[in-house]
Amino acid sequence: MSTFPGELTPFKFQDTGISVKIRKVSPLLINELYKLYPAPKPPLQEVDYGDGKKVQEVNEAHPDYVQALADHNTQIYEQLKKLLVKRGVVCEVDKDAVDELRQFWQDEYGNHLEGTDLEIYVLYICAGSDADINELMDAITRRSQPTQEAKELAKVSFPG
Repeated sequence: MSTFPGELTPFKFQDTGISVKIRKVSPLLINELYKLYPAPKPPLQEVDYGDGKKVQEVNEAHPDYVQALADHNTQIYEQLKKLLVKRGVVCEVDKDAVDELRQFWQDEYGNHLEGTDLEIYVLYICAGSDADINELMDAITRRSQPTQEAKELAKVSFPG
């Protein structure tokens, strides 16, 4: 179990049925992550307006820039997932399940499965789909989560 401070909230992965506890992660900490991985700058391109005047303008459609931006977005998403799992998820890791998955990956693909035991357990064992991962990330970053009682009360109070 993690010893980081913060109120813990139950979270259930819908596709696997596995439950963990989560805590909120500060948006300021997430901003620090974005500072560590700044987006690439688009290249400048000389544009001739036909009157003999040439101007350097940003070209956001340049194929190299489009690819660099896509690569950056993938990198920042992966780093954000890791941050949210490491700081936002509190659970007992099923070490046997993690070891079995690592061995399977090694046997099947001849490669070491990257990540901490917690990351592998949450992202590859607890989460059964991309929707599970997105719901987890949303739950960790959302301001509040309605309780089941609040949901039922809202249903009852909603005019038919």
